[in-house]
Amino acid sequence: MEERNPTSAHKWPRRMNRVKGVVQQNREGYVLDRSLECFPQDEVNHVFNVALMCLESEPSRRPTMAEILKMLEQIKPDQIV
Repeated sequence: MEERNPTSAHKWPRRMNRVKGVVQQNREGYVLDRSLECFPQDEVNHVFNVALMCLESEPSRRPTMAEILKMLEQIKPDQIV
């Protein structure tokens, strides 16, 4: 996990915009590890949407960790997250 420090803080808006762009253009599969031979596209899309909620600029609009866990569990409820 990357530490937030003065030298990496300027990259934050670019990273947020990249994630937003990926989700808006439905290109989630293009940013995954290329060594993955197959993956459930709908589940990947849901995870990216959760990530997008976590990137809200207003902290009060971001989900809590409990809410995130619940959302991730609902993506694939028959498997442990």
